[in-house]
Amino acid sequence: MGDIYTSAEKVVIWLGPEEHGSDRAIEALGQLASKIKFDRISWKISAANPQDALTDWLDFGMPAPFSDDTYQSIGLLFKRAWFYRLWIWQEVYLAKYAEISCGDSVMAWTRFSKAVLCLSVRVDPPVPQDLPMVLWVIYPLCTMRDGNKLKSVFAQTRLAQCSDQRDRVYGILNLVGKHERFGVKPDYNKSLGEVYRDLLVRSSSVKGHRSLLPCCELNYGTQALASWIPEWSVPKRCTDILDSKASGPSSTQARLSGEGKNVLNMVGVCVTHIIRRFEFLPSARPGFDQRHQRPSLSAVHGAMKKLVIAVQEALPFPRDQQAEVLCQILFTNAFSERFEPEIQHSLSFRETVRRFQELTDTALEVSDTLVTDNAALLERFYVHTFRRSFIITANKNMTGLALDVCRENDCVAVLLGCESPMVLRPTDDGHYTVVGECYVHGLMEGEGLLGPLPAHWERIRRYNENTGRDYEVFVDREREIYHIEDPRLGPLPKDWYREEHPMDHVYTLFRHQTKEVVGFTSDECDPRMLPEFLRERGVKLQEFALI
Repeated sequence: MGDIYTSAEKVVIWLGPEEHGSDRAIEALGQLASKIKFDRISWKISAANPQDALTDWLDFGMPAPFSDDTYQSIGLLFKRAWFYRLWIWQEVYLAKYAEISCGDSVMAWTRFSKAVLCLSVRVDPPVPQDLPMVLWVIYPLCTMRDGNKLKSVFAQTRLAQCSDQRDRVYGILNLVGKHERFGVKPDYNKSLGEVYRDLLVRSSSVKGHRSLLPCCELNYGTQALASWIPEWSVPKRCTDILDSKASGPSSTQARLSGEGKNVLNMVGVCVTHIIRRFEFLPSARPGFDQRHQRPSLSAVHGAMKKLVIAVQEALPFPRDQQAEVLCQILFTNAFSERFEPEIQHSLSFRETVRRFQELTDTALEVSDTLVTDNAALLERFYVHTFRRSFIITANKNMTGLALDVCRENDCVAVLLGCESPMVLRPTDDGHYTVVGECYVHGLMEGEGLLGPLPAHWERIRRYNENTGRDYEVFVDREREIYHIEDPRLGPLPKDWYREEHPMDHVYTLFRHQTKEVVGFTSDECDPRMLPEFLRERGVKLQEFALI
């Protein structure tokens, strides 16, 4: 099917006959798309015509211009079955040109997605109560880009539906480049467990690639699979931790062992272990399980204040630094200044800290207005913390978020090729059970292997117009110096060299003098992060036998 959509001059997406005001909905979305300009790089919304002030859409302090009936019609249109099918993703992604057809109404997909993205960054009352939830499902479909990583596509499609759960893998292969498919080809003679196991093993065994192990979550799903095999047949319980680089630019190192090859051995370090955990709201989060209702903003705000009170004494940081550390953890350090150009409609770190302090000040009576004005911040807090626990580790400078089934004495490990730190549970026979990925302050930038970044240095994502992708880059904020390689890494090992190529100002291509060794790119794997060279740096690597 992928070849068909790629070759077609036009793909028509049939949503069904006109009903429930779908004509009105498509007309309203078309009007919105014609009036605004949406920058997919910075996420900035502006008027398509500079002469048009568009205060009703561009000024978030003004009421949105849609009526109750129009919002209701848009919400019902977004509930059409087509949007929830997994296989339709390739229709949109691979098509040269796609348009939506519903009854007699027709709309180009580019215009439709632009309107959806505008609605996503601004949803004001009056709206149907479940419109934000529906947007949560449709929004990823409208933000697909070239250069997708398999882990991110799993995250984007986790709410899409398919009748055969093996298609959780097979249905998205055309959405990623060939190097991200790891040689997987559809084979419906394999069982569900075999399909998932095969992909995980392949992703964890290819040098220069990232492991899909962070997709695993303990105690979820119905398949009797090893803990290191992700349950892609069910939605993840927690949101993915994005833009983590806990293992630095290292390559995955894994091998199978044991009877039936059911033990996955991975190389890394056990940095610390959990000594205490704190619970958050036990309610369901919006958009992930529609059988449950989202908690009220006041309930989320109450959970935020309760957490701050509970952890104040346990945190090793001075009181005047605690708000900053907590914001980095609770919002997984995803702030506007972490991207160039900065993402509009996303709060900066300083603004987040200021609002967080206002909302959690125990000496003040927080008004309902302040809570409502910070709805987006509270929503982010809820999404990041749902079904997670706040953890304190034996290294008290390392605190963070972990899956709510974590326990005291669980190990916090950094595994080569795993972008996120992993919580592993030791067993009596020397093996480990995978609990899930975690966010740990002081481990997210490769500190567990390389130590802290030098003063004033930080890692950001920088957009490149030529490729349409963003790449990581290290910046010295004090001197405004940019490096595409990690400043903590020393000279290249013997026989390795940097090869000139057209994009060498964006990423480095490493080659070995012997032809047998495959080259690496700096945004995926640096040869200085290979196990033998890490050991020379004094890193005490060990092998973890995962069951």
